Amino acid sequence: MTATPTPALPRLPSDSRSLPYDPARLFDLLRQRLQLHSDKALAKALQIAPPLLTRLRHRGLPLSGSLLLRIQDVSGIAVDELRRVLGDRRRRMRLAIGARAAG
Repeated sequence: MTATPTPALPRLPSDSRSLPYDPARLFDLLRQRLQLHSDKALAKALQIAPPLLTRLRHRGLPLSGSLLLRIQDVSGIAVDELRRVLGDRRRRMRLAIGARAAG
């Protein structure tokens, strides 16, 4: 049985800071890299609800640091590379770790 080669990451401009924020580009890359044929299959692989993936893809919600870490675990692509493909220029990522305690 022959292993299918993993698709290479897309060629991006050398100055990736010029890329606009585009979650759809990241999700398209993931579908290609994981050899999935639908967003529903991608949502299942990432263990999120399909409507959430749709909202993320269409910029209805921001992509959290927690989800980027999950994507890294599932895809094997480093968070720095995921952020470059995403066009994310934030200096810090906040992790969504549940409700905040009342202080």
